[in-house]
Amino acid sequence: MKTDAVIKRVTPLLADGESVLAATKAIPRGSAHEGILGAAGAVAGSTINPLLSGAGAVAGSGAGTAPGEAGRAERDDAGVDVGRASQVLLVVTEDSVVLFALSALGRPKDITARLDRARISSVTEGTASLFGQKMSEIVITTDDGTEIGFGVAKVHRRQGEAVLAALG
Repeated sequence: MKTDAVIKRVTPLLADGESVLAATKAIPRGSAHEGILGAAGAVAGSTINPLLSGAGAVAGSGAGTAPGEAGRAERDDAGVDVGRASQVLLVVTEDSVVLFALSALGRPKDITARLDRARISSVTEGTASLFGQKMSEIVITTDDGTEIGFGVAKVHRRQGEAVLAALG
């Protein structure tokens, strides 16, 4: 689903008077590592021996947990809990940064988290690495010094730059 179509779907979910200034699909810091490595562990366990499928799933579920837990902890500290969402729509409005968890098909359901823009002390563009591939990262620092990051795939680079500009 294209970003413009997703924006049309979420606009009615925003508060009265709020409008979308910019939006991009993004990957919460640590979430992709957790999902991919966990699934790979489960597959590896079942490949070695089908009877180990359960054991592989258990062992695999621990793979990638450190980056996943670190990312969740930073978002919890900032009051921006997106759960285990591996992809979100990051929407900038006049007053807030609104996050929508996206389904596997890229569809948003409801507002997952909201961060008041008054709580944002700075926004910078960083670099994230996902299994050796570099991507842009939107790094938001809150008024209490908590940093949260959202990776932006190259295909969404222009939308990510628009989000940075809207927050800058």
